[in-house]
Parts: sequence; C-alpha cells; structure tokens
Amino acid sequence: MHSILNNIPENPNQTEYYLFYLHGLIIEEAGIRPNHPEFGYYEYELILETLSKNGFTVISEVRAKGTEIISYAERVAKQIKTLINKGVPPGHISLIGASKGGAIGAYVSKLLNEKQIHYVILAGLFKKYLVDDELHLTGNVLSIHDRADKLEITPDLYFSRSNRIGRHEALVVEKGIGHGLVYKPYKEWLHPAIEWIKP
Repeated sequence: MHSILNNIPENPNQTEYYLFYLHGLIIEEAGIRPNHPEFGYYEYELILETLSKNGFTVISEVRAKGTEIISYAERVAKQIKTLINKGVPPGHISLIGASKGGAIGAYVSKLLNEKQIHYVILAGLFKKYLVDDELHLTGNVLSIHDRADKLEITPDLYFSRSNRIGRHEALVVEKGIGHGLVYKPYKEWLHPAIEWIKP
C-alpha cells in the first residue's frame, strides 16, 4: 500500500516512486479544507489520496502561513537531494505543484538542475516571477492551466528562457472554472499529470 507522508522517509525504498505535492496559497491562509466563494472546497486530502492510489508514495505537508517561496523551495530541493543520496533514482521522483505550490516547484526545478525529475506545474508558472532573471526550469516540465484562469500564467515564457529544460509541454484545458482547476482532483489535470510522471 502506498503511503502519504509529511516528510521523506528515514530509510527510503529505492524501488518506490516518490511524488511531492505542493498545495496552493489558500491552504496556508485558511486551513486544510478551505472553502473559496467561487471555487468551492480545496480538497487537499482527497488530492493526496487520489495521487497515492495511482502508485506513488506521496510527500506533502501543510505550509505555514506566509511561507516564503524560495526558502521553501530550498527545503524541498534538500529533501529530494537526500532521497537521491540514499539511493532513490532521480527518475523515481516527481513533483506536482498547484498555484503558489507551482511557483515553489519552479524554483525547486531550478535549484536541483536534475534532468530526470518530472514536474507538473498546475496554474503556477506566473508571469510575475519572471522578474527573477535566475529563474530557469530544468527537468521534464508539464504546465497545465484552465483557459478561463484570470491570473497571468505564461509557461511559454518560462520554457523559452530555460536552456537546460528537458521534455516540456504546456496544456491549456477547457474546464471553464479558471483557477478552481487546482481545487480538486479533476480528471482534466489528473490524467495528463499521471501520464507525465508515471514510470
């Protein structure tokens, strides 16, 4: 049975597939199952359970309010490096980041510079973070967002500046719920995400 952990295991199984899930900002601000007036409940625990059932050991924790993006990315990158140093193949490690979690994931990608890791950034490649000239993506990156999202999400601008990026793709779905796409394990993002990161 695959598990859901809030930190990496002390003695990781080198044959397991580890998936980091980084949630959106609203959970920092309003708790584990926040209710947005437009998008409804953010089903964080259901998302983790669904990912786990797809064959992954899921690593995720609720971040503290006001978490700083780069320092948290450094924390996650350190966790991933530890897994690799303990013998987990980089190809057995993936990351899904939603909204602010996706922005953190972008920095994890930059910090690790590890070409075999797979990333899925859900509505998180925001144009505003491109003011950081050092933010370049590495690894294999799938960006997914809803065409109706009112936030400025610009995956192609990230891809074009990232000369060490591996396989990459921008998927724009037609769910019609905007940023609410990240709130539940909708098949529109879940299926392509699993397809992207699966062994």
